[in-house]
Formats: sequence, structure tokens, C-alpha cells
Amino acid sequence: MSNFGQVTMWLGLIAIGISSVCYAVVVSGKDSGVARNAARLSYIAFSVFVTIASMLLMHFILNHEFLYSYVARYSSRDLPMQYLVSSFWAGQEGSFLLWVLLGAWLGILLMFRARDMEPHVMLIYNLNNVFLMILLIKQSPFHMLPIAPPDGNGLNMLLQDPWMVIHPPIVFLGYAAFAIPFAYAVSALWRRDYDSWIKPALPWTAFAFVSLGAGIIIGGYWSYKVLGWGGYWGWDPVENASLLPWLAGMALMHGMMLQQTRGKLRKTNFALAAFSFLLVIYCTFLTRSGVLADFSVHSFVDLGITGWLVIFMFAFIAISMFFFVTRAKEIPVSKKGENLSYFSREFGLITAMILLCVSTLVTGLGTSAPLITRMLEQTSKVSTEFYVNTNLPLALFILLLLSFVPLMAWGKNSFSKVGAKAKWAGAGAVVALVITLLNGYPDMEAPLLSLGVLLLSILAGAATGMNLLLVIKLVRKRITISSGAIAHLGVGLMFLGIVSSSAYDRSEKVLLPQGTVKSVLGYEIMLNGPQSSREGKGMRLHFPLDIKKGESQFTAKPDIYSERGRGGKMQRFTHPHIRKGLIADFYISPLDFEPGQKKGSGNSLDLKRGNKIAFHDYELEFTGFDVSGMMGQDARNMTVGANIVASYKGDDPVTLKPVITMSKKHGPSSPSSRVKLPGPDDAYLTLERIDAGAKTIGLVYEGPGPAPEKSAEKSPPAVIAEVSIKPGMTVLWLGTFLILLGGSVAVVRRWPK
Repeated sequence: MSNFGQVTMWLGLIAIGISSVCYAVVVSGKDSGVARNAARLSYIAFSVFVTIASMLLMHFILNHEFLYSYVARYSSRDLPMQYLVSSFWAGQEGSFLLWVLLGAWLGILLMFRARDMEPHVMLIYNLNNVFLMILLIKQSPFHMLPIAPPDGNGLNMLLQDPWMVIHPPIVFLGYAAFAIPFAYAVSALWRRDYDSWIKPALPWTAFAFVSLGAGIIIGGYWSYKVLGWGGYWGWDPVENASLLPWLAGMALMHGMMLQQTRGKLRKTNFALAAFSFLLVIYCTFLTRSGVLADFSVHSFVDLGITGWLVIFMFAFIAISMFFFVTRAKEIPVSKKGENLSYFSREFGLITAMILLCVSTLVTGLGTSAPLITRMLEQTSKVSTEFYVNTNLPLALFILLLLSFVPLMAWGKNSFSKVGAKAKWAGAGAVVALVITLLNGYPDMEAPLLSLGVLLLSILAGAATGMNLLLVIKLVRKRITISSGAIAHLGVGLMFLGIVSSSAYDRSEKVLLPQGTVKSVLGYEIMLNGPQSSREGKGMRLHFPLDIKKGESQFTAKPDIYSERGRGGKMQRFTHPHIRKGLIADFYISPLDFEPGQKKGSGNSLDLKRGNKIAFHDYELEFTGFDVSGMMGQDARNMTVGANIVASYKGDDPVTLKPVITMSKKHGPSSPSSRVKLPGPDDAYLTLERIDAGAKTIGLVYEGPGPAPEKSAEKSPPAVIAEVSIKPGMTVLWLGTFLILLGGSVAVVRRWPK
């Protein structure tokens, strides 16, 4: 067979279909034992076929079988082994196969753990696998080219990082795991057994929470370490695509614990289990349908599966609604029927769940803005300020709850008893307030936002202090009962890190000529000779920097990598240098490189607004900037033009408008357009640089004779860099680690023995 990989996927689809039919027979009550065994064997066969397909794709990648379109698009002969492996999931088709593979393996474990719920649970879980297999066959990684190219396109340079080797598998493990609590919830409704599903489903929910959370955090660290923009979370729609089910899953996990201990929120938990899973499908639709192609650097283009994704989504919405609506009146409201006290642990947990759900909804609304506005024929996205302004009040209330709710007992509590235990929360709040004010009142864009950040710091300190006390107390008894306190401590620390790194970071752009010491943010920095080296299909330019502060000295080596991408367009990637510190990180990112040259000795010339310059038969005057091209542009880039009045031999002047595209953070990002000077000669001007503050522009002249020389003074090579001091980053990463640690302890504690 010419395409055995495609055959194995069809066999996998047939096997999972047979397994589903056999489980349906078991559910109908007509099974004598044969159907259950057939269902299990068929599911194992499905897992084997998917594993074989995955092994085949990996074999083709490692052996450079460029006859396969996917292999040619995402790998190349010069890739190191670890990045050849990660090219497996670099594109849509491979990442879908990875998702199916991980889900197949989880299903084997689920099949032998579900016990008497197995037929119903596995039937629902199988339906998810059936749809994923249909998508995978429709969007197969085994499509073949007519002729194999000699080499592949290679892996995107940004993905050639160790963290990107593990980030996608962990994210897709979380996606696959969220189908399991959904399967348990629907099967419980189907069987009219509204409580027993919680115990087996809770560890799976915690596992999905930890897996997807780890993927989100690794993605944030990769962004901070590799992209060079200085941040770790940009509210990109694809980042949000993982955040949304994670937030909903967090709410579900708290609701399941409340049902298990107090017999409450049965209907809510069924709804949240469906909501978490449906968000996975919806966010997959957003990121893979091409809807976000113009708004996210991470999103995929539409490869013809949009219709199937819509069917997939609405099919599971219909299944969820059918069972929920038909069983709603039968579901008990409360196990014990007691009234809910407003000052109790139960009420605190319910309030936290509501806040998490509201955060999920408003973030989802912002993420869906391109889809919603597209229907109105005016496609746009919301700004990052929308996410900050809507989520900040919610975060304040969540931290307030974390400061005292863990102290409460189930049922009604007295203010005096809780207040007496809240000393550590108060101490944490005072410490956070003092440290914050010692660093200055938060200076944000809006006064209300500054106040919100100050309150966030105080409440994060209170939550940290309170939960630190609980962790110390509970760990002494038994570490497995401290999972919630560990995770809540992590939340407090994470928000302290967010406040520190966002409100108190200092940043300065600087020109660093070779051999010249520059003082920047208390550091003395000197550029040694830049070093270039050929790497892969491009060139890497290293900038060795000697950096000194007091008695401390170190060498930084940020770099810029350039290569010609698909379509022949030159691509440039900056890689920062980060020196981690307990209090703050030193972060330096190269923005641009100026090679040494004689100033004005080539064909370059400077023009100040209102000044004229005459050379050869030309007269030029720079009259001002043209910013009309900035309207309607994306958040990252802007196009600026220069109005230049030019005349040839005294003829009527004409207005030339060369433009340059600039990164809003990093300066020039692409060459400007070339404009022809008037007259018969082939003479052109290119806009090389602008200085809005000095009202000057730099032009490059191409034509007969040189441009007028300004001086013969030589300028050394120089790098334009952004130097930043980012306080609180260690605290932030420690907080995220503790969130995952707390979740992992919960998985171990609640995993059935």
C-alpha cells in the first residue's frame, strides 16, 4: 500500500466505531459479556492503530521522507534530533494526531478504572474519539506530494527551544483529559446516578487541571525567555484558548469537592463538566478555523475542517442539553437540605466558583471578538486593557476569599473566631503594603488602575500569609491534606509576582556602540565585538556584553537570528539574555544592529523638518511625517511615512512619500518602500530611519553620483537594545509551581487505590 499511515488511521476509525457500537449494546442491556469484551478489544485495537500511525509519522520525520507534505513543511535535514521530534506536533495535522494518541492512551486507563460505569463512560468518551478521528482523516499528516523536494522548510525558529519540545504534548494531554469528567457527568445523568460519579471523576479533573496548567505556565515561560518582548502573558487568543477551559476546570474541581463533602451543587457540576469540555472544542474551533489568522501569531489557517468542528461542537452541546434537560427535575438540590450561611466555607467556595466562571465568560467574550465582529462585517479584536480591566476586580475578590475562607469550618461561622485566626492574613497584607509603598505608589495609566494594583498587592499578601500558615500546619500532619493550601499559597505568590513585574518593572532603550561603556538602570554595559555564525538556514548575530553592577560582573550574549522564510521573505528573531535574581531579573533584548560605517560616506543623508538640501540636480525638503497609514493597523506594528518635496533642475516640485513599517516596541521591522526621484535619471530614495523627537529622517540615495558626504568620521558597530529590570519574577514562577504542586498532591490523594 502506498500510504500505510492513512490506512492505519482509517482502521483506527473503524475500530473506535466498533467499540462504540459494542458499548451501546452493553448499555442497552442485551449483552451476555461478549459485547463488553468486543468493545474493550476494539478500543485497544484503536489505540494500537493510532500508535502505529504516530510511529510512522515520527519515522518519516526522522528519516527525512519529504514525499509527505507534512514532513516537508515542518522539518528539514539540518534540524537537531530534539527538534525533529517536536516537528511531529508543529502543524495542525500532527498536533491533532498527538491529541488523539494521548486521548487513546488515557482511555485505556479509564476503561479499566471506570468499573460498573464503564459502558456509559466509554461510550461517551468514544464519541469524542470518533469525531477527532474524522477530523484527523480529513486533515491527515500523511498526504503525499507528487515529487519529494530535496529538503524541507524546517521548523519555525521560535519553536526551536527545549520548552517547545514539551509544551504542546502537555497542553494536549490536558485537552484529552478534560473529556473524561465530561464522560463521567453525562454517564451519571444517563444512569440517573447523581453522586457516585464525583469520586472517580475528581482525580481526572485535577489531572486535567494540572496538565493544562503546566502547559500554560510553560508557554508563558517560553514567551518570557525566547520572544524578547519582555512579557510572559499577552492575552493572545491562542493563549486564552488554553486559559478558558483551565479556569472552568478550576471552578469544576471546587464544585466537585463541595458536592463530595456537603452534597451541594449537583446541577452546577454537571453544567461545569460539560462547559469545560465544550470550551476545549470551542477554542479548538477558534484557533484552527482560520477565524483568528489575522489576530494571533499562534493561530492556524483554515485547512477545510471548520464545518466538521462546528458539527463536533454542536453535537456535544446537543448531547449535554438532552441529558441535562431530561434529568433536571430529578436531580436533588441538596443532600441535607440545610440553609446556606453567608459566612461559611460553602458560601466562600460558591462565590469563588462564580468569580472563576465570570472570568471565563468575559475572557471568552474578548477572545471571541474577532468571530463576533466578523458576523457584523467589521472584524476586530479587543485590546489587552479589556482583559486587565475586567479581570482585575474579579482577582481582587478571589484573593479576598483566599485570605479568610480557608479558616472557616463547614456551616455557620462566627466573625470573632475567624477574625482571631486571621492574624497571618493581616501580617501578610501589612508586609505587602509596606514593600509596595517603599517601591512607590503604582504608577499605571489610569488612577483607578493604580488603586486596583495597590489593592491587588495587599490582598495577595494577605492570601499568601494566610495560606503559608495553613501549609505549615497541614504538612506537619500529612502532606496529602495540604493540597488546597499549597495551591492557594501559589495563587497569592503568583499575584504578588504579577504586581511586581508589571507595575514596578523599569525599562530603557539604549544604543550600545562597541567599546563604549554605557550606564543603564544602575548597570554599566559595554558591547564587545559582535560575532556572526551561520546556523541552520540563517545567520545568528551574537552581541557579547560585559555588564557590571558594583562588585558583580557577568557576560550577557543576546542575539538576533535572521533567515529567509517561506515565500522568500526575510525573518528576524531576537533572543534576550536573562540573568535571574531572587528579587529581580535583569533582562536585555537586542532590537536592531547598526554595522560600523563612515557616517554619510555611502549614499545616506539626513534631513531635518523644514530644511532643504541640494545635490547634483536635485533639491529636497522634508515637510513632515505622514501617519495616515497607522489607522486600522494591528497592535504590534505601525506604518509611518515622510513627506518630501523634491524637484529636478528647478522644475515643478513633486511630493514623495516613502514609508517604513515599525514595531511599536522595537523600532524598524521591515524595509521601507523605494520612491523614484523626479527627472530622467534612475534615482531613488529609501526611508531608512525616523526620529520623531528630533523631527529628522534618514534617507538612502540610489542614483548617479554619491549623496553629499557629511564627514569621514567612522562609527563603530552598535546594537540597539532594551534593558529591563523585572522584579518579582522568581516569586511569580514559584507561585505557578506551587499551584501545580497543590494540584498534583490532590491527584495523588484522590486517585483510587
